[in-house]
Amino acid sequence: MSDKASSASVNVLSRHNLLCAHKSSLKSIHSPFRLGPFDQVAGFVPIQVVWVYDHKNDFSGELIPIHRLRRALEHLLDHYPHLTGRLQFNPTDGAREIVAFGSGAALLEARCSEPLDAFSSPGLTSPTSRRVLMADLPDAGNALLPPFDPTPAAVFRDSILAVQHTRFACGAVALGVRVHHTVCDGDGFFQVVRHLSEVYRSLPFDDNKSDFPSVLANPPHIVPYMGELVGGRMEPEKLKVALEFDPPLFCGPPPATSEPSSSATAFLPPPYAIEGRFIRFSSAQLTALKAKATNPNGIDWISSFEALCAHLYQRVHRARSELSVTDPTFGELSPTDFLTPINLRSALGLGAHYTPNALFAAYTTVPSDLLATGSLWQVAKAVHDLTRAKFLTSKEEVDRSLEWIAAQAEPGRIGSGFRLGNGSCMISQWNKFDIYRGMVFDDIPILAQPPFTKSSSVDGLGYVLPTEEIALGGDAGAIDVCLALATPVWRIMDQHGPLI
Repeated sequence: MSDKASSASVNVLSRHNLLCAHKSSLKSIHSPFRLGPFDQVAGFVPIQVVWVYDHKNDFSGELIPIHRLRRALEHLLDHYPHLTGRLQFNPTDGAREIVAFGSGAALLEARCSEPLDAFSSPGLTSPTSRRVLMADLPDAGNALLPPFDPTPAAVFRDSILAVQHTRFACGAVALGVRVHHTVCDGDGFFQVVRHLSEVYRSLPFDDNKSDFPSVLANPPHIVPYMGELVGGRMEPEKLKVALEFDPPLFCGPPPATSEPSSSATAFLPPPYAIEGRFIRFSSAQLTALKAKATNPNGIDWISSFEALCAHLYQRVHRARSELSVTDPTFGELSPTDFLTPINLRSALGLGAHYTPNALFAAYTTVPSDLLATGSLWQVAKAVHDLTRAKFLTSKEEVDRSLEWIAAQAEPGRIGSGFRLGNGSCMISQWNKFDIYRGMVFDDIPILAQPPFTKSSSVDGLGYVLPTEEIALGGDAGAIDVCLALATPVWRIMDQHGPLI
């Protein structure tokens, strides 16, 4: 880490516990607030993103005053009152739910002693231009996020929604937002922040006007799909049918008498540091990659995301395979499983404003020999076939999986067939989300990215993101790949030449 990326320059000055602007908003929900089948199988790793705002265009006032942001958050909670509660496992069946409404969301006020320019790098547009990179920000952006304690006790104790407002010495502002993945996916998370910016812009400038109504053009849908069925709350015949279904992505708890499987410890990650990098692909590079990943026989079509996933996984696998031969401590590669979350809002007709989780983490096994020696288009086809599988595109098939989850007596013990290890790869598609133009408070952000945190620095975990060029000018079709790998794997990949 460079000196300019030290976290010492950021200090948290105060913490505010925020409630709904109107107490009556809490009457719209009941405790416990049962989370749905999607939420029961969502990861506990929170979604965390940092937005950076600087004075651009004609705006010359104070950027995002803390008192105004606080008011906006309170009005936002009128639409998301469940975010004032706390997570818990139901004491009877272990299902995830929210209780203790009115406990509050968190807003942290922080200061950075340095101006934003102290963390900037040479820009792309001209020799004199500058841009801000997440890796150069304090503690690689981690100092701009609300502190997170991943222990189970803290997850249930601390707020579901937390925001850190950090003002730099020059007046620029960073907003670090965290929401527990248990209550929303990436789509829902970015909707929450978009709604926050919308509420912020609609606030009157008269601070004495406290009775301002909380209005959104498109209010969120916060009630989880099939949440009323979780814990087997269905008719006996329907419950029987649901339990007889064999879901393609999930498995029930092992029998109580079964012996511990040796495979549980067979694929532990090697004792290497995990390094995260951001790699930019231009629209021209993506077009060329898509052409290379397309079946030469013209039978199938491939999306840019599928082509990119295939390219990344093939390059990563070849480097890992080389490392496993040259470095015995890296160990034998685990099964070459590939995972990508699939947004199922359209398949289920849930609508664009559905906030809770609505995704399945779909996975497949891409044969090791195919990754090692196969053509790119063959790997891309494997990814394509996964994302277009009937169990992900058919509402009936998705509903049957959800009903199976809801029917489980202990939903907390549902497992996944995905095998995480030093041979696996997981890539999420975020580049379709409007995380720049849709996040205007006083001005458009100049950077929007998730820092590499302790919880997200997992070997083989990546995100595909839009870039600031889509909002500030430049190559609107460019993307950034946010990818974490074991450091020695990066070294071998660097020896093999540029990833792009």
